[in-house]
Amino acid sequence: MNVLVRKILVCFFSFCVCCSSFFSCKRSTAPKPAANSPAYAISGAKIVYQSKPVQLIGANALHVFSAGGSDMISWHMDVAREFIGNVKETPLSGAVIKDSNGSYLYSLQTVVDSNRKAGRVTIIGAFGWDGTGNTLFTGTRPTQTSWWAAFQGKLQQWAEQFKNQPDVWLEVWNEPYRYDSTDGYTDDIWMSDMNTLVGIIRNAGNNNIVLVPCAKQGQDESVLLNKGRSFLSGKSNILFDVHAYEKWLLDAPANIGARMGLLQQQGLSLIIGETAPMNAGTLMNPQPLLDSAYRRGISVCAWTWKYSNSDQDALLGTDGSPNNTNNNNWGSLFKAFAAQSRNP
Repeated sequence: MNVLVRKILVCFFSFCVCCSSFFSCKRSTAPKPAANSPAYAISGAKIVYQSKPVQLIGANALHVFSAGGSDMISWHMDVAREFIGNVKETPLSGAVIKDSNGSYLYSLQTVVDSNRKAGRVTIIGAFGWDGTGNTLFTGTRPTQTSWWAAFQGKLQQWAEQFKNQPDVWLEVWNEPYRYDSTDGYTDDIWMSDMNTLVGIIRNAGNNNIVLVPCAKQGQDESVLLNKGRSFLSGKSNILFDVHAYEKWLLDAPANIGARMGLLQQQGLSLIIGETAPMNAGTLMNPQPLLDSAYRRGISVCAWTWKYSNSDQDALLGTDGSPNNTNNNNWGSLFKAFAAQSRNP
């Protein structure tokens, strides 16, 4: 998992170098949400929009460093899962700021408004506390972090800011708990932590869709099979986030579909919040997972919307064309995947 952490750090700190200028492209045919539109909702194992099931395809993005998403339109991206690496300092609204690390950060509302203008749902993801490599959320037990109490206050502020903007979904934590459970993880700990975090959002009057991650840095869905149904008791609009790297992509294609099916049979609504061909030093083929997700109407966000010729997980090269360098043609693969008619 050190490679995963390094992947996030490289993406975070090299964004301004690796991104090229945005391009003007035709508009996607995805739903066009607005602040006063009917809310997205979860119905059984489906995401619905105006009471109709939808499948959303998108990517993890870094618009907090350079708000503007017109370049995603030609790829038919319905959703941007936004990397917030400095939860402590990223402003809710207002002008660009320079944070304590020297990075320029756009406000969350500016990022949301930019995505909304392009007809795109925004997922706000808490990836790091203060923009340094020492406070990444991945692999941590929430209650054992030094920023646990302070983060709860920030999450409440996020919930209040976006409670009347149904195209803005909050993810309560990125990739909690160590992949090997050596932090003392149990499913009961997951249940307690996730209940606390979702409760903060709901107590702020925010009834939008909330993303809840699975365990072991996002890849282990067994906690959803064990606790998912009981977790949903008394709750609404919960979308479970699965991150599909080696624990998924190295499995047999038939098993991938079967695992998704078991979760859907439990009435759990899923999104693949991250998937990419390179993780933990292993090059993998995401095609079978994408095919299984598409057939089952499951929404997917790729890692990552980035312009780079050296990052194997970047969807684009520095010139804006699909990045197919040593990555099983990842750029072209996902562009073609996103161009398909949705299959809700």
